[in-house]
Amino acid sequence: MRGAIALIWLLLLLTACQDKSAESGQAVSDAAPVSSQSTNNETQEMVDLLASLTDSNNFQEQWHQNRRKAEYLEKLISQSNNIAQKIQLQFQAGVEWLNAGEFDKSIALFKSVIDLHESKKVSLNAQSLNGFKELLAVSYLRKGEIENCVHHHNQQSCILPLDKSAVHKKRKGSEAALKIYEELLIQDPANLQNKWLYNLAQMTLGNYPDKVKPQFKLAESIFDSDYQLMPFEDVAMSAKVATNDISGGCIVDDFNKDGLLDIMASSYGLEDQIHYYENLGNGQFKDKTASAGLNGIVSGLNLCQADYNNDGHLDFIVLRGAWFGKAGEHPNSLIKNNGDGTFSDVTKSSGIFSLKPTQTAAWGDVNNDGWLDLFVGNETGNSGSYQSELFINQKNGTFVESAEQYGIRLNAFVKGSSWGDINNDGYLDLYISNLSGNNLLYQNLGPENEYRFKEIAQSAGVQKPSMSFPCWFWDYNNDGYDDIYVNSFDVRDFTVASGKVAADYLNRDVQTEYSCLYQNNGDNTFSNVTQKTKVDKVLYTMGCNFADIDNDGYQDFYASTGTPDFRAVFPNRMFRNNQGQYFQDVTTSTRTGHIQKGHGVGFGDLDNDGDEDMYVVLGGSYAGDNFMNALFKNPGQGNNWISLTLTGDDCNKSAIGSRIKIEGILPNGKPMVIHRTVNSGASFGASSLRQEIGLGQLEKINIEVKWHGGSEVTVLKNVAVNKHYGLLEGDTVLSEARFRGFEF
Repeated sequence: MRGAIALIWLLLLLTACQDKSAESGQAVSDAAPVSSQSTNNETQEMVDLLASLTDSNNFQEQWHQNRRKAEYLEKLISQSNNIAQKIQLQFQAGVEWLNAGEFDKSIALFKSVIDLHESKKVSLNAQSLNGFKELLAVSYLRKGEIENCVHHHNQQSCILPLDKSAVHKKRKGSEAALKIYEELLIQDPANLQNKWLYNLAQMTLGNYPDKVKPQFKLAESIFDSDYQLMPFEDVAMSAKVATNDISGGCIVDDFNKDGLLDIMASSYGLEDQIHYYENLGNGQFKDKTASAGLNGIVSGLNLCQADYNNDGHLDFIVLRGAWFGKAGEHPNSLIKNNGDGTFSDVTKSSGIFSLKPTQTAAWGDVNNDGWLDLFVGNETGNSGSYQSELFINQKNGTFVESAEQYGIRLNAFVKGSSWGDINNDGYLDLYISNLSGNNLLYQNLGPENEYRFKEIAQSAGVQKPSMSFPCWFWDYNNDGYDDIYVNSFDVRDFTVASGKVAADYLNRDVQTEYSCLYQNNGDNTFSNVTQKTKVDKVLYTMGCNFADIDNDGYQDFYASTGTPDFRAVFPNRMFRNNQGQYFQDVTTSTRTGHIQKGHGVGFGDLDNDGDEDMYVVLGGSYAGDNFMNALFKNPGQGNNWISLTLTGDDCNKSAIGSRIKIEGILPNGKPMVIHRTVNSGASFGASSLRQEIGLGQLEKINIEVKWHGGSEVTVLKNVAVNKHYGLLEGDTVLSEARFRGFEF
């Protein structure tokens, strides 16, 4: 089976203000500064290098080179005279045509083998026959999705529970799938995966729940939200940001400094163009990719932003080669914002060029010198060992790789990374998720130890799960200490994930690894509060991020879910933080339960109305598993808020790592304290560095900002709420920013 083949491959892989400058009086290294005159040539060099990767002959090792694989298998079929071998090759070719999005070809191949069995020209055992039927059914189901949800896309497409406008008008795909699932369920009514997909097919035809046979029906109540919020609305199509690609990353932030948050989106395919969408402030975005000089900057499973050179303009890094092993020896790209609407690739001249597979990186000022450093977590597997990297900023546009010097010698299948301060000592610590073993926590030992790191995950109690994906630091309970959330991605379940998700919805015991929420105990140890906080859900999170979606002062999160397998069809999930006590599933009430595979997630107030909207990159790992990205407009939930843009001076310009404390008195007389740290959120998808903070019913607040890297603390009293503010390090007064708002 296709998923089984992919899983075997994966398991084999697993085993194995004022600018800072020389004139400012700050120390500058002896390394040669980057010349702006060379950046255009350097960008073209990167474009040429990326283009050359598509001509490589290692397509067998790359997940999304499905057409080439299918065509190769077709040749082998024509050359074979052995019936058993031909059937096996037909199966594999059918899988690759399915992966490539050529559903008619996969349907024809799967049907031909089933027809041979039914005519008794060959004999298949029950398991093999059902395997062909399952893949035939999902080929029909996916064909129906393409014909309806893609070709006739609307705001409600593929969001559970399906709206009437999302019911398929071209019905043949789902009807054919339904017939096969019913046949399979008659044989094995206990098969939850087939039952789940059968009910889903009924939903696409508008038959659920009334016309579903009782013995096969999943109760409507299993999808009910734990708490009611106002529904979000997918406005990506009207806003012109509904990129139709496969999995990738995104950034929501203000790249041109006009007070409007823009969107940067990438896609995993080797030839997939990065897109830069500039916010026009009228409910629409304009694709400025070409004029920004980004044409030819392709591929990339993840993105993250920071002002690495302290010039006041947001730059970003593109991460490439993930999952490919040795075939993923692709360059990352450091993209410099030129401040004039254009960008340049400065990967080589900056010193971060390397050829290692990765999808995760994190910006943070490791040595508190006011300049952002960069951790890149690489993927070590059976096909190659790739040490992770720590690039130390030399304060002149260049970096020096210094991981071992700083005590980080790491060869692991790294899938997530995040900086936080676990003990409030002012020094950034690093949490790393590992898909093939224990997770790691590197404690920063501070200046007396030359900022070297010590690995303490075991003593801290944060090693699990052993198959992890995105992770993040946050203060989920507002107690002033950074907690950790790390998402599980149990690779053993790739082909059966829908069945396990269904079992979880039905409150049955599920044999799988769960994500972990670790509460900081304040003494360099953590407590696993996953069950206590009700986040022990079967999610298979690929991308994710956190934000305060209802502005109540507590941060919630969104999990973009799925596995590469086409049978992995289940909703992405939204969870509301109930005052730091536990989390509530609000997926259906918020109308964010998209059933297409989810990847990068970025939150930000895109329409400047005081609540955080959400951009989600949709699509899977294979060439034919594409879908339109979603932009979910937050309707607002009736609470107060404040927006705060920090600009560092001694601190890094982006103010990443700076801590914000807000205090106030609620109308009922109770005090409320809110804690935030400036960062882009989780490790797969990047939210705005502008701090958009929900205040609940607070009407006057006091703010304390502890700027990262020093002793500077800014205290602001009696601040008015529901306003956008800017604050420059060293100032004692907020500057009100009159960002223009608009309606989508």
